[in-house]
Amino acid sequence: MTSPTYPLTVDQPYPRNQWWVAAYAAEVGRDLLARDILGERVLLYRTEAGEAVALSGICPHRAFPLEMGRLVGDHVQCGYHGFTFGADGGCVLVPSQSGVPQKSSLRRYPVAEQGDLVWIWTGQADLADPALLPDLGAVGLGRPDWASEQHPVCEVAARYTLLIENLLDLSHVTFIHAATIPGGEKVAQIPVAVIETDHSLTVRRKGENLPLNPLLKMQFPDQDGPVHQHFDAEYLGPAMIRTGGAVHDAASGRRLGTCNFLHMITPAGPTSLRYFVITARDFGLDNPALGQINLGMGTRIQPEDSAAIAAIEQVFQSGVTLPSEISARVDNGALKVRRRLEAQIRAEQAMHSAAAAR
Repeated sequence: MTSPTYPLTVDQPYPRNQWWVAAYAAEVGRDLLARDILGERVLLYRTEAGEAVALSGICPHRAFPLEMGRLVGDHVQCGYHGFTFGADGGCVLVPSQSGVPQKSSLRRYPVAEQGDLVWIWTGQADLADPALLPDLGAVGLGRPDWASEQHPVCEVAARYTLLIENLLDLSHVTFIHAATIPGGEKVAQIPVAVIETDHSLTVRRKGENLPLNPLLKMQFPDQDGPVHQHFDAEYLGPAMIRTGGAVHDAASGRRLGTCNFLHMITPAGPTSLRYFVITARDFGLDNPALGQINLGMGTRIQPEDSAAIAAIEQVFQSGVTLPSEISARVDNGALKVRRRLEAQIRAEQAMHSAAAAR
């Protein structure tokens, strides 16, 4: 069986000093919501004041799942023996005795709400800095001059790195999405450039003089001629990848608009993930039909990607002998991202080792 960290060459599958998406903001309310995140059960809810809370989701008394309990004010009461925990994670009541046992607190995870998303920090709590979140405004979230649509959450039986690499090599659009993405048959042939910054890596494809397909005509009804269209894949960290980009009139170079597809990836465990997608656009804000088109396309595209990476995961899990991996020139961006992710994990491990040695 393939190592759960493959294709990474480290012994830890994911970084923990990292913000991940726990849920859409609207999913978190006064009902208890359980999510597996990096192999840990996390309980999500809102206080009566509306603050999002993330606690470890298993009762330390007898490992009962706390989502099967109930809220008592802002406290979580275990549904098994009534152990009760405050929003800070501290045990406040054991009905069968006075006082509470030592080490009975639940872990409280730092959370941040931005872009209509609840983000969770899974590492060392004192390192949880919201400034480390991706620049969500730059990609169209939380802005009145952009429209956005949240797509249904998808659970995929595959390691998160497979989805990262799927999104960084959009040549698969020509094949996996041949019947679902208009104009996708041309994507694999568009030349690729890799653009790196300290905080991102973009695999950029710039389609030139593309014919106006029916989707583009609906998006830009005043456009009659061919367009230049960006098919970007921008790695903003292991938790978020942006695909899509700007569309320009080919004759004048005038920008018509930008549509971003924002992919939020949260490992549930070493070989499973939760997949959030938001589409964001800066045109047609008064045309809700465009949002419905994006949602409709998502119901077809997302399952195709999920099925592809789940099939690869099944190969990894089968125990069959794998061929030696080969790469094409177009994989350069994905290979660089592997190295970035490995470096992030190794730096985190080194920090932990140094702290343990002190």
